[in-house]
This record gives sequence, structure tokens and C-alpha cells, in this order.
Amino acid sequence: MSSKSITVLLAAVMLFVLGSAVSSRAQRRESFDTSLPKLLEKEKQFELPQKTVTRPQELIPLDGKLDRNEYRLGPGDEVDVTIWGTDPLLTYNLVVSGEGRLLVPPAGALEVAELTLVEAESYLAQELAKYFSKDAPVTLTLMNPRTFRAYVAGAILLPGTYAVSSMDRASDLIRAAGGIKRGGSKRRVRLLTKDNVLVREVDMMRHEATGSLADNPRLDDGCVVEVPPIDKFVVLMGRFANLSGTDTIRVKDWNLEEANEFIVEFKPGESLKDLLTLAGAPLEPDSTMAGKAFYSRSGLRTNEYFPLTPEMLSQPLQSGTYYDFPIRNNWVFVTGSTNAYGRYIYKPGWNVQDYLGQAGGPNWNGSQKTIYLRRLDGQEFKCKPSEPVFPGDVIYIPEKFHMDRIYPVLAGLASAIIIVLFNN
Repeated sequence: MSSKSITVLLAAVMLFVLGSAVSSRAQRRESFDTSLPKLLEKEKQFELPQKTVTRPQELIPLDGKLDRNEYRLGPGDEVDVTIWGTDPLLTYNLVVSGEGRLLVPPAGALEVAELTLVEAESYLAQELAKYFSKDAPVTLTLMNPRTFRAYVAGAILLPGTYAVSSMDRASDLIRAAGGIKRGGSKRRVRLLTKDNVLVREVDMMRHEATGSLADNPRLDDGCVVEVPPIDKFVVLMGRFANLSGTDTIRVKDWNLEEANEFIVEFKPGESLKDLLTLAGAPLEPDSTMAGKAFYSRSGLRTNEYFPLTPEMLSQPLQSGTYYDFPIRNNWVFVTGSTNAYGRYIYKPGWNVQDYLGQAGGPNWNGSQKTIYLRRLDGQEFKCKPSEPVFPGDVIYIPEKFHMDRIYPVLAGLASAIIIVLFNN
């Protein structure tokens, strides 16, 4: 075999070895998948308690005074019609028929379906004036609102058909059906007619946070409440005034005193400040940490923590981002290429090595020699394992140097050798 052939063979072997090494490295890299299906899987680091509902819950009572200009009559409504100024006083207890009519003596059957109480009262007064004095006022009083079938579908624990009252709202039907499943959208609940025509899209999270009835409309005959799956979301970590229940993921393998994560959907253009207004400000018993929340962008497991600034609060949200709000001022953060990055309770007298031990030490990708420490005041420096640690400190383990960073260069060199030899 000629020396040229041997050189070509060696270059080819080098390319094969380099390709295998790069492939092996690529397979070992861990990525942090923040897609919703992955977050909702029952993996070892997440405990996802599912709500169990064995029967529909009862609908709650009326939420306030009836608006006579809003309520529209329909088949099944029970009303009292009183004609004043007569002797004796005439009061009729009537039910709107299936055709939407009231049989009012002596006027006969009068069409009242889809009229508001104010409109129906005016119409009855006009018709009864033909038989009684024009000065005799007529009042129409709703005694018992009608019941009808409504439907709930989508990401609901118990989807199906329910008997509801015309005074019930979308939240009442959702509650009767067991509530929204984990992964269901509270921000884009759809209200459809019985003909499947979209009436409006409402924000149940805004209703829960502010009490806005505009985002919790009353139900109509045969309507459908549809809950779609969550679209774009972030994960808020900490304790929040308006978050609980099916939004929660409980982390088991972090050494946390309070380890609640909440999947929160956001709408296009919303900022973190907008979302915190709905979620409720982080509940921090120690006010010294106010404004010192930390945030982590999704990506490789070597996530970094940064102080949450006003500029960051105003930035548009990106789906899959984690925002971590400490609930106390005695946390120490371990980040970077560690086996269990996260936040740990401050213990007086502990040093960097102690917290790295809690975090499982550097992972396969982490440096065994280089450690960075950032103080709460922003000071950052390379430190020794014996460096003392204080509340709010961030310990960071960078990635170690890998040969795969020069593999492409060597592969290119081997390719060039083969090309040159063949050309000669």
C-alpha cells in the first residue's frame, strides 16, 4: 500500500472517530423541554395531584340583584303580572309557554320571548290598556327563573350536558362540571350558541382576580361553554394571591420550604407586570426581598438567575420561561451545570462547598475547578469552595471545556488533507 493510500485511510479513520465523538457528546447533552405536555407528565421531579370529582357540584346562588334591562324572558320563566287600580287587585301567576307566550286574561296569548323584563312589562301594559284604565299601571315580576340545558366541552373534568338556570354564569357551569383540567385555558374560554356560533371569548382568570362580570357572562338556552387547551404560558414559582388548584405543579426533588410552580397562560403582548397583576403579587413575608425576585430563561439545564429589574417587568413574555419569586429573604441559589440546581434555605456558617453538596455537585457538563459567586449587591467573582455564603447569594458552576469544541476544526483539517491528496 502506498504512503498516499495510508494517509488517506488515516484521514478517513480520523473523520469517523471525530464523528462518533461528536454524536456521543450530542446524545449526552440534556435539554430542558418546557413544552406543556412535558411539564404535565408525571415524571419523577413532578408530582401532579389530579382532582377527583365523583358527582357534579351544586350550582351556587344568585350573585347579586337582577338587572331588569339585561334579563330576557324565555320558555319556563315563572312571573307575576299585577294590574293595579282594579277592585279587587288582579295578580296572575304565569309561566312562559314553550312557544314563548304568556296567557294573560283577558288579553290572551302575548309573545314575550327574548324581551327584557322592562320591555315585556311595557308591552303588557300597552296590551292590557285596551281592557282596563290607561292609568292602571302593570308590573311584571320574575318569580322563578327558567332552567334549561347547557353544554360544557373541552379541557373539563366532567364534560357533558347540565341543567342550569338562566341566572347562572359561565363559572357556575364550569364549577358544576368539576372545574378546568390541568392544561386547560382560563384565559380563552369560548361561549358558543346552540348552533355552535361563537358569541364571545372570556378571560376567567381575569374574572377570578378582579370580579369582572364582563368575563363571566350569564348562560343562554342551549349554549356551549368550551375550554381550549393552554396555548402560550410561563411558569411562576413562589406563592401568589390568586393562583392555586389545577395551575399547580409541586416539585419534589428540590430542597425548598415552599415549592409551588404555577402554569399561567398569557396573551400576545402581555408583560410580566400584566400577568402579576392577575396572578397577585408574590407573597413575601419578609419585605426585604421585595423587588428582588429572580428569573430563569428556559433552555439547557445550566439555567442562570438574574435580578428582576423594572425593564424586565415590562418586556413581552416568551412561552416556556420560568420566573422564580423567593418567598423569604434567606435563600441561597445554586445554578449552572449542577445536578440539582435551584434555591436552598440559608444556613449560617455554611460555605460554597456545603451548598454544592446539597445540589449534588457539578454534573457531567460542569467544571470541577471553577466556581463563581454573586452577592445580593451585584458583586460577582471567582471563589474557592471554602468561601462563606450569605442570604441571597448565587453560586454558579460554568460548563467545563470540551474537546468537542475543537472537533469541527480537526474534522475540517482531515477533510482538507483528503482533498489535497486526491487532487495530487
